[in-house]
Amino acid sequence: MGFAILWPRVKAEEPLAPDCFRFVTIRAGPKILSRKNSLLSKTHAMKSVARLLLLFFWVTAMPKSFAAATVSPALSPEESMRRIHLSSGFRIELAAAEPLTIDPVAIDWDAAGRMWVVEMADYPLGLDGKGKPGGRVRMLEDTDGDGRYDKSTLFAEGLNFPTGIAAWRDGVIVTAAPEILFLRDTNGDARADSKQVLFSGFLEGNQQLRINGLRWGLDNWIYCAVGGHFRGYGAATKIKSALTGEEISLGSRDFRFRPDTGEFEPQSGPAQFGRNRDDWGHWFGTQNGNPLWHYVLQDQYLRRNPHVAAPDPVQQVIRPMNPRIFPASPNEKRYHSFEHADRFTSACSGTIYRDNLLFPASSEMHAFVCEPFHNLVHHEVVTDDGVSFRAERTSAERTSEFFASEDPWSRPVMIRTGPDGALWVVDMYRYMIEHPDWLPPEGREELLPFYRQGDDKGRIYRVLPISAERRKPLRLDRLSTPELVAALDSSNEWQRDKAQQLLLWRADRAAATPLKSLATQSKNPLARLHALCTLDGLAALGPEVLLPALADDHAGLRENALRLAEKSSASEVIQAATLLANDSSAKVRLQLACSLGAWTNRQAGEALARVAIRDYGNSFVVAAVMSSAIPHAQTLVEKLIAENGPTLQTYSESLYTLALGLNNRELLNRLLDPVLAPKDGKFDASHFSRYNAFLQLVNRRKASVDTAPNASIYSAAKTALKGGPDQFAAAALLTRDPVSRAEAMRILAARLKPSESLENQRATIATLADTADPAVPQLLLQNWSTTGPETRAAIIETLLRREPWAFELLSSEAISIGDFDAARRNRLLKHDSPRVRALASKLFNQAIGSNRAKVIEEFRPALQLIGNPTHGREVYLRACVICHRRDDQGNDIGPDLRSVVEHAPEKLLTNILDPSLDVQPGYHAYNCALSNGEELYGLISAETATSVIFKFADGSMRTISRKEINALRSSNLSLMPDGLENGMSKQDLADLIAFLRAR
Repeated sequence: MGFAILWPRVKAEEPLAPDCFRFVTIRAGPKILSRKNSLLSKTHAMKSVARLLLLFFWVTAMPKSFAAATVSPALSPEESMRRIHLSSGFRIELAAAEPLTIDPVAIDWDAAGRMWVVEMADYPLGLDGKGKPGGRVRMLEDTDGDGRYDKSTLFAEGLNFPTGIAAWRDGVIVTAAPEILFLRDTNGDARADSKQVLFSGFLEGNQQLRINGLRWGLDNWIYCAVGGHFRGYGAATKIKSALTGEEISLGSRDFRFRPDTGEFEPQSGPAQFGRNRDDWGHWFGTQNGNPLWHYVLQDQYLRRNPHVAAPDPVQQVIRPMNPRIFPASPNEKRYHSFEHADRFTSACSGTIYRDNLLFPASSEMHAFVCEPFHNLVHHEVVTDDGVSFRAERTSAERTSEFFASEDPWSRPVMIRTGPDGALWVVDMYRYMIEHPDWLPPEGREELLPFYRQGDDKGRIYRVLPISAERRKPLRLDRLSTPELVAALDSSNEWQRDKAQQLLLWRADRAAATPLKSLATQSKNPLARLHALCTLDGLAALGPEVLLPALADDHAGLRENALRLAEKSSASEVIQAATLLANDSSAKVRLQLACSLGAWTNRQAGEALARVAIRDYGNSFVVAAVMSSAIPHAQTLVEKLIAENGPTLQTYSESLYTLALGLNNRELLNRLLDPVLAPKDGKFDASHFSRYNAFLQLVNRRKASVDTAPNASIYSAAKTALKGGPDQFAAAALLTRDPVSRAEAMRILAARLKPSESLENQRATIATLADTADPAVPQLLLQNWSTTGPETRAAIIETLLRREPWAFELLSSEAISIGDFDAARRNRLLKHDSPRVRALASKLFNQAIGSNRAKVIEEFRPALQLIGNPTHGREVYLRACVICHRRDDQGNDIGPDLRSVVEHAPEKLLTNILDPSLDVQPGYHAYNCALSNGEELYGLISAETATSVIFKFADGSMRTISRKEINALRSSNLSLMPDGLENGMSKQDLADLIAFLRAR
């Protein structure tokens, strides 16, 4: 499920006795600390300490199995609810609990107001511990209207770890990897007797990381999160539509589908558990330590232009990532510390609240994120930030949470805006929410009796203002067509979405007239929006409705009107759309840049150029412009050249790529003309650099171009090579000239000296590497003794990208073992080339494929040592800082180490010494062979239809066009290397663990 990777609450416990009390929760009697962490009376504190000491001696004498059984008890639904702390002004109500619902993880409501619950009763390892499916779907009803469900019907069972549900027509759609199912009752006995497979082929693996979601989009598609099986699991995933027979490559992307037709499309992603939108169609996702991000760019636009690599489509909304959280103090304290973890580790179900009941006076959006490991629901206020959003806590919740339970069994895993306007919280209620796959071996064994504790429980709450009366939802199934149209005029998301669905299912032509009236006359912009989207679904959307929407006062209406206008060929609609190139809203201009690709006339191309020039500094707008560029390439280039500003330089590489991809020589010559034929006839460094960048691109794409017009610029470069301010730019260009290459490379190599800026040295290394010349290793290593550490790292990383260079690097007498960090030693020891592996093994005096289990046992005594966090920080700076960040030090390659504060010493030891034992999603290393002969090794940071974004061990990023890739394969290993223990004593390891666990 999406609440992966959830680190066990019990693993926060420090053992009282190293061998008999690991992973055990201690009952410490009365609280020693208050909610504000202030001490109670000294007498009370002394009594509590005395109890702890007595308990310590009692537990250490117990058998391990008896000690492990000392766990906090489950609480009744009413008692657990009393342990929930809410923000001031709100109250909580119990809507459903066991036995009516058990193990709930997702909910939805149908038009009759019944709540459908998907229950993952088979979590974590199946009903029999061996994968036996046991998921269920229940239908809950409130028969007396008191707000609490009192009737439960078991609709379906035996499902394979279900994660998501959506009420659809006369049944429900359920995500249960490897399938998406449509379940129906055809004989009226309230049991599913029809099971239709809609789609199949989704990856299974860890039950926390499977497809989930099922959320209705304004565009009349259903959207899903792909889960955590990506970038190491799902790169080659093929999804089959049962209705169409089509197979679609999904990769590491989310998706959308139409249940009635079997249409299926990848979407930007991936989200782990929960993909939700706001009222205006902006989608948001979540993953573990990243509580909320916005999908700025949509995959259907990016894949239109296969020639240009798109950037990462995601923008983090809550910054910095992995922010501080404030759990409620539980009754049961840990012996080693009276504090709690203070970072997200299981963020899931990031949701935009979509009604006005909770915050009637607020014009801003409110986001909520579940954090089941810490038993809380986090709240942020979301505001516009250009093409995306940003979020921050409210002033009243600077050091608290909107919903925080003292009950350690409380596990909020999903939140939704209900039909009544309340915020609904789904509490799976388990002692252990973490999956055993993420426990160290010893932890798995000791916690085995507790894997399913709570599998007979589950709670669903609603949160609403103290002073608010509970709303009674409309029975939409009883409404006529005109009444359903009127129901679109509502503040409530469920009512609008469900009414829209019902109108589409009825396909009543009589709905068109009242819908058009609502779209043009309603004072509620959301009613106007849904009327437009419903008309679109009914194929009844014409210029008479689109034109007012394109000029609407509300930016969200203009933005959606542009999307809807893409299907129109009416000249007045296209003209009205192009007028929005100067719109005051950045989101409207971004959407326009995407939508203009739907039209081919010059007017649309000129509007695209206006957006390109105005917003050239925004990478998302640049990507959107290029997604629409194919039908407007000539106009776009013409306008950018005429503008004669910085815009052309921003777009030049993408436009070169497009021209090469289209094999459009006329367009290419037009782009190169200002470079190869300057108006004054004089060439300078800017011309040399711009032409060299073009040739680098040609080299990467293995394209062929006519070199005849280049004689003049080469001649000028040869003159500049003799000296002067343009010498290095000229040398970079002349590395492309076989006659001048050797001298040019020698001049460039001389630039690798401490007096040059690091930026210049990195550029020099990249230029030399791009030549693929056999002399490159010798030139880069010739002044090794005077080369600084960052330049050394860049040189080593460069030489590792070609097999002959890697072998020469290891053979060089200038290099010593100490020049290779653990990550690069590991990479060389596992190199594809036998001769490189053998030489690396000899140089590093380390056997290939060393036994990690043996190493772990060798260093296990470190767990008995008292660690020194101060010295542990020094070990961290020496061994870990290249890949991990902690506070303001290190690189964002591996997980932020603030997220491991509560990890047990046993788990930290195992992860440090055997990093590939459990690799978090997104941290599998990949080998990527490019068409120009380069071999890349790193993480896939993001993936789109046209690109793969690589992150390397030094923290640098590179966007790779799919057209450049010859082969891409997962190593099935962590990027974090084996062998960190080399040069590390057991005390060093104990100190490092102490530092990682320090607050």
